[in-house]
Amino acid sequence: MRFAAAVSLIILAGMLPAAADPEPDYLPGPWHYHAITCVDTTVVSASPAVAAPGKATIAPNATNLVTFDTGLGIVPLFPSGKASVIRYVGDAGSDIMSAERAGDRVQVCYLGGPAPTQSCNPDKDERGRSYRVYDYRQQKQYWGYNALHLCGGA
Repeated sequence: MRFAAAVSLIILAGMLPAAADPEPDYLPGPWHYHAITCVDTTVVSASPAVAAPGKATIAPNATNLVTFDTGLGIVPLFPSGKASVIRYVGDAGSDIMSAERAGDRVQVCYLGGPAPTQSCNPDKDERGRSYRVYDYRQQKQYWGYNALHLCGGA
């Protein structure tokens, strides 16, 4: 009986999601690599998370969204699309995102998109593209996906 219980615990533990991957240890500063496509552009809009009127704190599921003046990783499949990064408040880099302003000069690097699966057709679903952003004014970087739910997700 103890053996069966131990085996059940091992099986259940294997079904649990792995701990979140640590933040990438990207090299700082602007990138100039041939293997990664980067463009110098500007911030079109930045929507930092703010506390609701009358509230002292930001909701735990609040997000920061920054949109850039480039279609890198999106165009030509989605001609009117713009590269963007969205992160939850408290995630690494969300403080940098909160300080972004429209017109800030940034370098946006396209790190890649989703692979086709049974539930994801990256030619029809623009979600799941990842970007690394270097802000020249702040001299800081962050990375993230262009959507909270990845290709084929909710």
